[in-house]
Amino acid sequence: MRNNLLLVALWASLLLFVTACHKDEETIVDGTDDETTSISAETLATNQWIKEIMETYYLWNTKIPDVDETQEEDPAAYFDKLLYTDEDKWSWITDDYASLSAEFSGAQVTMGFEPAFYLFSDDETVFIVVKYVYPNSPAEEAGLKRGDIILEIDNTAMTVDNYYELYSGDSYSVQLGQLSGSMIGLSGTSYNLTASVVSTDPSVYHSVLDVDGKKIGYLAYEEFVAGDDDKFLGSMDDIFTEFKSDGISDLVVDLRYNPGGEIDAASYLASAIAPSSVVTNHERLINLQFNDDVQAAYEYYYPDELYYNFPDNSTNLNLSTVYFLTTSRTASASELLISGLEPYMDVVQIGEATYGKYTGMYVFPDDNEEWCMLPVVMKYANASGYTDFTDGLTPDYEIDDDLLDAVPLGDTTDPMLAQAISLITTGASATTASTKSAKMNLISRELKPQKLELKQNLFVPAPKNLVLKYF
Repeated sequence: MRNNLLLVALWASLLLFVTACHKDEETIVDGTDDETTSISAETLATNQWIKEIMETYYLWNTKIPDVDETQEEDPAAYFDKLLYTDEDKWSWITDDYASLSAEFSGAQVTMGFEPAFYLFSDDETVFIVVKYVYPNSPAEEAGLKRGDIILEIDNTAMTVDNYYELYSGDSYSVQLGQLSGSMIGLSGTSYNLTASVVSTDPSVYHSVLDVDGKKIGYLAYEEFVAGDDDKFLGSMDDIFTEFKSDGISDLVVDLRYNPGGEIDAASYLASAIAPSSVVTNHERLINLQFNDDVQAAYEYYYPDELYYNFPDNSTNLNLSTVYFLTTSRTASASELLISGLEPYMDVVQIGEATYGKYTGMYVFPDDNEEWCMLPVVMKYANASGYTDFTDGLTPDYEIDDDLLDAVPLGDTTDPMLAQAISLITTGASATTASTKSAKMNLISRELKPQKLELKQNLFVPAPKNLVLKYF
């Protein structure tokens, strides 16, 4: 992590800039005056905290509308009213900071499987397909695996009205479905699941594939999270040490379900992949751009904090080419990794266009560690100045991700991985089909619950009273 105390000092310096910009602003009324406000003192204090943070740090702070915080009964609704929605689809706020802290410590209370929610073509009924399962989780221990279809929870059919509530329970049974022709029906298999504390190491699977004399490293990496005391970076070290000792010549990184995470984890993975000269010379990975006030403060006080260079990494593979597997769920720090490496090596992208998130957030818990605000405060560009990819990063080889035809992670028959293997071993594109199976016609569309969509954002807590930078 960057120097925390430095960023606290930045907060103090920014007050000078903000005071200069807003010295004519009216003094906010005290919440105890019933004639001027109808909300509680506690709510008013939260609203004032939101206003101060947004006016100071928000990337689009000059676009914030004039909303009277003394009359807003719901801080979350007040926060939403301040957003510049023409460009910002990522900023958010929660009153459950404790849950965020648990998630990004890498020790969550969870079932341990990642769901994809699909709406049947009847536009009423919902089913789940499992994207992947964390090792040593309740889901794995019960027998759930990638590609499994969950048709009911607690013997209750899922609909657009109840599916997320059913999925979010702490203890339930799942009833699996199976494909039969053009229908999905109950298979008769049921698993009982009870959520528990799971070590959610994002390196969910890795292997070394020996194909036609080529040793290919494969890593399925599901979120950029360092974990407490960087424990997940340590496990990444172990994987890349294994890759080096096995003498891999090529690397495939599966980011198809990776929504993003911490910039430090992304830069560390970049340094494990890049040419050794890039890492040794600490070349530029990305540059950061803030709003005018924050940018001015950084440029005057801390110009070295306006960029990230490749950090040292003893497990560096010194590669000239890397292959990334992507989907529309590939976002944020994943896109930073891909675009950050492109000026220095051959980056081959296989799959679907990525999500398209080139902005980053600070994480602001309030003094009581109850509310937590995650506003967009910056955007990034790679060393070549590439940014603003609103439509995502376009793949070199387009292959749709078909979860209804899913095979285990690392299986060489997976169409995306097969494409990478073909390029590595023959230099030619694979002949495998690149479109979704006819089974996908059963689906009207994928449902994306807001809470899970927010994981496409910067989603990492900061220590109390400190401000950290993440993507």
